[in-house]
Amino acid sequence: MLQEWLLGLLGGFGKLFIHPIFYFSFLLAFVVGMFRVSRERKDFHTRVYDIYQEVRYILPSSLLIGLLLSIVSIGFGLTLPLELLNFIAAVTIILSAGGFRLLSPAWTISLALIIFAVTEKTGYSFIPHEGFSFSKILMTMAIVLALLFITEGLLMLKRGWQGTSPRLVESPRGLKVGVQFAQRLWLVPVFLVLPTGELTSPWPWWPVISIGSETYSFIWFPFLVGFAQLIKSTLPELAVKATGKNIIAAGVVTLLLAIAAYWVPVLAVISAVFAFISRIWISWRHYAYERDRHYFFTPQPKGVMVLGILPYTPAKKMDLKIGEIIYKVNGTEVNTESEFYEALQKNAAYCKLEVVDVNGQNRFAQGSLYEGQHYELGLILVDEEKEFAAEEN
Repeated sequence: MLQEWLLGLLGGFGKLFIHPIFYFSFLLAFVVGMFRVSRERKDFHTRVYDIYQEVRYILPSSLLIGLLLSIVSIGFGLTLPLELLNFIAAVTIILSAGGFRLLSPAWTISLALIIFAVTEKTGYSFIPHEGFSFSKILMTMAIVLALLFITEGLLMLKRGWQGTSPRLVESPRGLKVGVQFAQRLWLVPVFLVLPTGELTSPWPWWPVISIGSETYSFIWFPFLVGFAQLIKSTLPELAVKATGKNIIAAGVVTLLLAIAAYWVPVLAVISAVFAFISRIWISWRHYAYERDRHYFFTPQPKGVMVLGILPYTPAKKMDLKIGEIIYKVNGTEVNTESEFYEALQKNAAYCKLEVVDVNGQNRFAQGSLYEGQHYELGLILVDEEKEFAAEEN
């Protein structure tokens, strides 16, 4: 039996690479990257990150979480019909028209669950599940939703705030100010049990939530998890992590409701509605908070603020960070971008920056410069005239 299970898991692993969502995720990330680069070039006459930035984030961070979810899924025998999984994939593709913003599991899976439940109860069901327990399918689906909802929050805490894209917007007073746009797409592959196949249960209690099947197979199913968030009043790390913590809290409540559906089946649908509404509320709360506060990335009375840092540049090597204020260059005080580069040229081979970090502490950043790097330091600065400029690539 062990050999059969190993072969079954191997077969499920291979199904990931023939599922359309796997390839669609890379295409979507590439297209979003194209639009981002276009926006960055429009605002700063250069791109901050290359067109593959979103593609790079799709898998590395989510593989470990996907593995942990797979252990839980296989251990409890979370079983869903393939037709229902494909319906979730279809809903995901449709919502992706709104970009990464609409790809929270709280919207994609919740919407699929609600549609499945409503059409079944109204006699318009289009997803076959003959011979299987409708209530147990809903419960399993709700648990998967909750686990992925929590995963969204965890991924935001870990990586969602990194590599944000700077933008220019117009303030209510008609001035150009800087904001940060955080967006990520993760592909979270999770092993699930299908209620068809040649494998039989190795234990009398497995699967814990039985939908009525006696034979099984595995699939490594690709779930997409995404978010997008505009940040104007604080640093991206603070804003994204705050949202991530709220999502985790909402995900835990969703999970408790989904588990309680074992005794009260209607709670499976209620958990999906809760997840859907709570995610809307979390997004609205962030928007309302940002709307009522001042812009963070604005010209400073002393020094120039860093709005963006190009990768693989001297500024990156000097460990400069967005939100820091550079007030001296090679011993000369600077308040505009032009003063910054004039002071930089005083030393052809070396630059020393005096910086106020995001905690208000003074520090030094220094490094060697090669010929021609004075105008390629890799900084996007907030200028005194409330205009923004960046080094050409």
